[in-house]
Amino acid sequence: MVLVLVMIVFSRTLWVPRGMAERLSKKKWFQNHWLSGGYLFGINALYFGTTLCLLFLPTFTNIPYLHLVLMFVATIVSIFTWSAFSAAWKGSFKNRLKMALTGSSFYLILALIMVIQWLSVKPLYPNEDTFMRALGWMLGFFVSAVAFSICFIFIAFLGKRSARV
Repeated sequence: MVLVLVMIVFSRTLWVPRGMAERLSKKKWFQNHWLSGGYLFGINALYFGTTLCLLFLPTFTNIPYLHLVLMFVATIVSIFTWSAFSAAWKGSFKNRLKMALTGSSFYLILALIMVIQWLSVKPLYPNEDTFMRALGWMLGFFVSAVAFSICFIFIAFLGKRSARV
């Protein structure tokens, strides 16, 4: 969390993947807030799914803390992607907000699913302690809510970088 907050504070000096930002900014469809938001939604879903599949890798190896490295790399890749999307967007602030809400809504939907699962935790057998399962759903909600917030902030409010692109 501290690293993400530092990246937000120093977002003006954050390295932006220029190639990706330039290619996106030249696409005519990208300047439509619904299409670019839908594309960002798909990218977020792809990154989440890929990370989820890669998190099964440590179960087959004896490499300690590999899951933490994978999650760290996924976070950094996502932040650079959001920076590129933010830098590539050329349009009104109102449409930027629509794009940000559409694209980051993947994590909002995920957070709502986590809350529903957390609130509906029931024992699978008599006298089962459901604390750890509930804690997992609660932590999943926290991670999803933070991802939604950071994605929305990066896309909506940190986007006045068009001079660098």
